[in-house]
Amino acid sequence: MNFQCEPLGQKIKILMVNPLVPSSQLILIKILSGSVFGDNVFIDLLLLVYSDKVATAETLKWELEKCAFSNTNSIQVTTNLPRPKDAAVFCIMSDFENPNYFDIDGMDNETQFDTMYLLIKFANYLEWTEDDEANDEKDRIKPIFVSDGLIAMDILFSLSKNLPRDLFFCPSPIEAISKSVLGDHLNVRFNQINEVRVWAANDRVFHVEVEKPIIITDSVGDGSNTECDRRIISKETLQSSKLDYTQFNSTWMRKEFIEKVASYAARNPYGCIYKAAEFAKSLKQIWKARTGGTKVCSNMGVISDGSIGTAKGCPYVMPLIFNGKSWKVNKCYEDNSYLKQEMKRINKAAEEEHQKVLVVFIIYFLNLSSFFVIWCSLSLLL
Repeated sequence: MNFQCEPLGQKIKILMVNPLVPSSQLILIKILSGSVFGDNVFIDLLLLVYSDKVATAETLKWELEKCAFSNTNSIQVTTNLPRPKDAAVFCIMSDFENPNYFDIDGMDNETQFDTMYLLIKFANYLEWTEDDEANDEKDRIKPIFVSDGLIAMDILFSLSKNLPRDLFFCPSPIEAISKSVLGDHLNVRFNQINEVRVWAANDRVFHVEVEKPIIITDSVGDGSNTECDRRIISKETLQSSKLDYTQFNSTWMRKEFIEKVASYAARNPYGCIYKAAEFAKSLKQIWKARTGGTKVCSNMGVISDGSIGTAKGCPYVMPLIFNGKSWKVNKCYEDNSYLKQEMKRINKAAEEEHQKVLVVFIIYFLNLSSFFVIWCSLSLLL
């Protein structure tokens, strides 16, 4: 008899911060069912909670174990703050009402305070120790920290002691919203829209470019027809969409299109299912680049390295190219004069958002015992 054997998959240790919120539980189901890391892996899962939430977390652990997901190796509940070497992937779910915009008025309740406090405590504990450096752990391990938005990512990087900026990531809804808006306007399917590039400080201040032609299957010719407006869309496609060139052109893309995307984003489309889907998608892309040996392009939140005129050390959403354990900013629009102009506006907003986070840190370190009281007072001032 001939037997065909496959090598056992690798073990991946994953730590979930704030696992009791609905979006975290949906992400855990995706991870343990193989939708993120693939089928041939074994997950060692750590659930980080407050000590008074251990009983609830144990119930969640029991439910996940009873699901008998094929990727599950072990599940543990912990209240101990981890070090960077304690997991390969750290999933941080803040569950803020808007995880990408620091709205102090939306964080004036005890639940939001508890989340912010947990994030600060967790981030403040992240550092490579002297023993790690002596044992080459710092060079051997390059963990992934994925949060649900720019706020949590900024907190983690700003308070961690000596972790490099290229470890931190977060998803962004702007790409999906942009394709949805264009699909509705042109009366085409979402997946027919060409590649979208996003540069953003948050969900209110951003810029979007779409590869030409706008519709992947569109035939725009050689651009000799000046009405085609730089080969954006064909005359036939406009007619089928019941539009003319005054209703869809490069000027519309820079103004009305951006306004429509901003209006949609302002409705706060952050339900737990949507957040979990975007989170899992981003984590899957990062892991694919690390293990698949292929380059992956994606719009994602990162801590800026100063590329294309951004403020180094501030959080942005940018078009990235992942290659192995590293990433770089896609500079295909680096020489675009309009993007350079827009980056001034985006930089200003990014620095302002970063300053808001720093103010909270100062309050936290000055008077931890009355942090919640001062936090509520701060909401009246900002």
